[in-house]
Amino acid sequence: FPLAHLADAALDLQALFGKYGYTEAIIFGHAFEGNLHFVFTQDFSHPFEVERYSRFMADVVAMTVDRYDGSLKAEHGTGRNMAPFVEKEWGADAFALMKEIKAIFDPDNILNPGVIINPDPDAHIRDLKSMPATHELADKCIECGFCEPVCPSRHLTFTPRQRIAGRREISRRLAAQGSEEGPLKKKAFKRSTLKKLTQAYQYPGPDTCAADGLCGTRCPVAIDTGKMIKALRGEAHGPLSRKVAAAVSDNFDSVTRTIRRGLNGADRLHALTGTPFMENASGLAANLMLNKLPRWNREMPSGGPPVGPAPTDPDASLKVVYFPSCASRAMGGPSQNETKTDALPAKTVSLLEKAGYQVIYPENLDNLCCGQAFESKGFPDIADKKAAQLHHAVLKVSENGRIPLLCDTSPCLMRIKAFFEGSIPVYEPVAFILTFLMDRLEFTPKQARIALHPTCSTRKMGLENRLLELANACAAEVVWPEEIYCCGFAGDKGFTVPELNRSALSGLDTHVCTCEAGYSTSKTCEIGLSLHGGIPYRSILYLVDEVTRPKQ
Repeated sequence: FPLAHLADAALDLQALFGKYGYTEAIIFGHAFEGNLHFVFTQDFSHPFEVERYSRFMADVVAMTVDRYDGSLKAEHGTGRNMAPFVEKEWGADAFALMKEIKAIFDPDNILNPGVIINPDPDAHIRDLKSMPATHELADKCIECGFCEPVCPSRHLTFTPRQRIAGRREISRRLAAQGSEEGPLKKKAFKRSTLKKLTQAYQYPGPDTCAADGLCGTRCPVAIDTGKMIKALRGEAHGPLSRKVAAAVSDNFDSVTRTIRRGLNGADRLHALTGTPFMENASGLAANLMLNKLPRWNREMPSGGPPVGPAPTDPDASLKVVYFPSCASRAMGGPSQNETKTDALPAKTVSLLEKAGYQVIYPENLDNLCCGQAFESKGFPDIADKKAAQLHHAVLKVSENGRIPLLCDTSPCLMRIKAFFEGSIPVYEPVAFILTFLMDRLEFTPKQARIALHPTCSTRKMGLENRLLELANACAAEVVWPEEIYCCGFAGDKGFTVPELNRSALSGLDTHVCTCEAGYSTSKTCEIGLSLHGGIPYRSILYLVDEVTRPKQ
């Protein structure tokens, strides 16, 4: 706008906002240049909303061009939204000249077609992308794509943005089906199309979503698409699956014992038959079961021995409640390729006792779980029930929170931390070691190059740099492939959808091929990292135990 009329134009623009009901609109710009920009939220999912927007734009153009002899784009270029108004802004003669120049240099109209020269007066309200409400956890998404670089499935199927867009399309068609009148044949076709779309969405949508939540750390409005996916998984559960989940929860000790024995049996079979046989047999069985059966891989751990009772010392001044996660208890043993043969719980106890701590286990340990596995599968009520059981057990043995809790697995600890809400001081391995053990142990860094993988939970808790700090205290050189984010193993996805893990860790081996070993803080993540990194990955607790001795 001409500077002399800028204030009046701003008031007139505000009046148009009021006239058309854009009460939340904001104005900003560059006053010395006479530029005004405005932003408001617009719903294009209903015809009357499109009509409202069309009438508003017509009035904005008339005000700018006719009343104030202004320019429609300020310092920005012409786009589809302003293409229908270029002739009005510049006049018929200038517009005719533009078309002649366009015809000379682009006779086939292949360069930016319809964006500046467009004969359609309604081009700005055609082919609009509607964003219907689809889920309260994701409705704020504007599909900017900031989440995409950290998504483990970005090179395999969908990104978080695409998962939300896919759900929006399903919601749009569902709404159209419910409101549409017409012949029964047409309505049946609509239902069939919607069913096909919903089925087609299953694999790239819920099935290959790791639900790790890293997308929420990049999203400007903190949308965690994984939470939406977990909610959708919950909505898909029927009575039978809920009963099975409840039975697993109520008999958790039997389930973990069965898994541990099964893994130990598979480990012995692997030793007898070799890797090729196991891979082929597992792949055949999984295919016969329509990929519902977990696939064995060469880094599959053994179950290890049951967690034994901790030695008691009532006079010990240093105490810690140790909760080995169910993954550590059920699959904490080494694989056939692993040179460190101690199971993770035993190694953790060894380190703690070296530092002078008495280890205390919660009562009924084998039946305890933080609920992480149930939550990720879409059973939040059962997950909270298990977390409540754990909370009660830890309170009892921690002298009502006076003694800190250590959990050896970062994803489990993050859920525990959220559920306990500060009632008990809780730590995962990195924070516990840096807080309590550094002054009680003497570190002798090994002269080797090691790799590091901060889990998604480690990143979300802001501990990735503390993990690096600890690793630097243990080894001469640390490699951190920063472009590797979520590993995509996602609890059991590495067994049931192994292509997700493979895609997420593509290129990892080139970064860590010169490393002696890799370290992380989640047993299941370490399985996939070992498989695709080409080096053994294990808990950081192994490294700390290896390079330390009691301080004299």
